[in-house]
Amino acid sequence: MEKVFNFNWKIKEKPEYFLVKEVSEFEFDEKGQHFLYLLVKKNYNTKELAQKFHFNYAGLKDKNAITFQYVSTEKHIGNFIKEKHRDRFYILSYLGKIKRKIKIGNLKGNKFSIKIENPDIKPKKWMINYYDLQRIENNWEKGREILKNLKSNKNKTRKKLKWIENFYIDSYLSYLWNKSFEYYLIENFTGHFIQEKEFKFFIPETDYSYLMENVFKFWSISGYKVNMDREKEFYKKVLKNDFEFEEFIEILKNLRIKGDYRKTFVKVEDLNINGKYISFFLPKGSYGTMYLKHIFK
Repeated sequence: MEKVFNFNWKIKEKPEYFLVKEVSEFEFDEKGQHFLYLLVKKNYNTKELAQKFHFNYAGLKDKNAITFQYVSTEKHIGNFIKEKHRDRFYILSYLGKIKRKIKIGNLKGNKFSIKIENPDIKPKKWMINYYDLQRIENNWEKGREILKNLKSNKNKTRKKLKWIENFYIDSYLSYLWNKSFEYYLIENFTGHFIQEKEFKFFIPETDYSYLMENVFKFWSISGYKVNMDREKEFYKKVLKNDFEFEEFIEILKNLRIKGDYRKTFVKVEDLNINGKYISFFLPKGSYGTMYLKHIFK
């Protein structure tokens, strides 16, 4: 019988309980063509503000949190911009000129500081690099439906997807990554499940050194250019009710979705616990809330 534990921490009861600070390095240049700003926000989406100010960013940050991140603009929009509406605000503070605009992925990672209501935890130095609910909840099924509609389309082609359609498809591909890698872990490890809402995540009961020696360092995100020979049988299990594997890859090829490789587990650094507060660093693309699921006791 599988062991399932409900993850019911109220970690985002207030945005002040969840702080995220982007860790990046930029070289200032007085002759640079782009303007670097620090964006501090609460209860705003990064995308929402990017559309308003036409800035580029390295990654999307949580809405229900206080977040610090770097953004760049092609025009100087002022030295200090601040706007507050009831329980939300944003600040843009000018830092200087840089040579190149910020692009997705231009960061080392994120530093988290989180208040936890239940300090009875079992810290780990690693975590399985699952995508968390922020990425997949309310989105992955929409992405699946977009691809299923293309499946029924005889040509299976579309000139260009809208941004929101790509967002939903990316969410579905993230869901597939989670489930296919989870099948692999269940086949090779004993462990337990942590459940939040309708989502369950398998956590192997092992240590970091054993993972380093016995688990693949990367697992393919599905696409037509990545080698998926190793992952194919596990993806088939997830896709079986909706797509044939080869058919699915062909749809992605027609959409020019190349795929990628994602780290299967990551090392947690700068871990510090002080009363009800925990702080730590994770590399880019990893979720602080997922680490909390790993240390849930």
